[in-house]
Amino acid sequence: MLSRMLVCTAGAFAMFLTACSDETTPEKTSRAVKVVTVKSEVLGETFSQTGTIQPRYETPMSFRLDGLLVFRVENGSTVKKGDILARVEKTPSSINVSSASAQVDAAKSDVALADITAARNWELLAKNAVSRAQVQQSDANLQAAKSKLEVAAAALASAEQTLSYTDLKAGRDGIISGVSVNEGQVVTTGQTILTLSSNTELDAVFDVPEQMLSEKLDDTEVEVSLISNPALVTKGKVREVTPSADAATRTYRVKVMLEGTVDGVPMGAAVTGKVILSPKRIFKVPASALTSRGQDQAVFIYAPETKTLQARLVKIERYAENNMFISDGLADGDIVATAGVSKLHDGEAVTIAKDARP
Repeated sequence: MLSRMLVCTAGAFAMFLTACSDETTPEKTSRAVKVVTVKSEVLGETFSQTGTIQPRYETPMSFRLDGLLVFRVENGSTVKKGDILARVEKTPSSINVSSASAQVDAAKSDVALADITAARNWELLAKNAVSRAQVQQSDANLQAAKSKLEVAAAALASAEQTLSYTDLKAGRDGIISGVSVNEGQVVTTGQTILTLSSNTELDAVFDVPEQMLSEKLDDTEVEVSLISNPALVTKGKVREVTPSADAATRTYRVKVMLEGTVDGVPMGAAVTGKVILSPKRIFKVPASALTSRGQDQAVFIYAPETKTLQARLVKIERYAENNMFISDGLADGDIVATAGVSKLHDGEAVTIAKDARP
């Protein structure tokens, strides 16, 4: 009886061990990810941005000499090329011109006298009345007198030019957009007296966010309209885009050259610029799919054959709300992971979330 009980007990223990050994360690479950299947679309989108009207040319005007300011035009004056914008006292320069002119007259007299003397000595040499050395000396005196005349004439030309610098003239048609000094002040060479701005050649200037610079904008046509009068519309072309963003605003300065003469558009007026970007094939993907590889932008692509993720570099054209528009790196039918990408890694085996199958 005892032996039978021992046998039963041993059998039960063996069955327990067998049951324990049959238990297997559960497999590690794959991470479930949300995905979207992408499809390209051709877009030619319109963007709008507010800006201001500014002169294409702004020239700080200054004198080339020191002097007492005796005249300047008023701020806001419309001027033509060649008009006198400001003037410094002419007296010192006029005195220099008179002195230089007198030097020229004296030099001319010296040349005339030396010429007569040289001619007479040549006549006397023919009669053996003077020596050849005297003739040579008179010729040398004539050449010296002519040289002095040239120097005096150059000094006169310089003095006259300096006198002309006492008048500050407009180099082009425009409007005076700022003044820095008043009549009665002593000004110095190079000191800004006023600012001459073009009033017929105007730019519409915009500060554009980086994400709107989706393509090369040079020579792009822009439609510009006044905010205060939307019916007043003109065309223009992008002529300049700053190469770097403003450190404070992180925007790029874009200047649009307005076509022809624009009437009724005051400088400083607020405007709206609209541009239609050239159509291109792009992929619209949730912005949450964005990750990075070093300094490059990337997304994770799901491979159905291996059920793994592969990081792929992409080129993002721009962002809009919660989406990004990718122009390079994707193909139609690609399955892109759209959530939790910061926790994913290249080659990771995953499953597709039931509520997010492609």
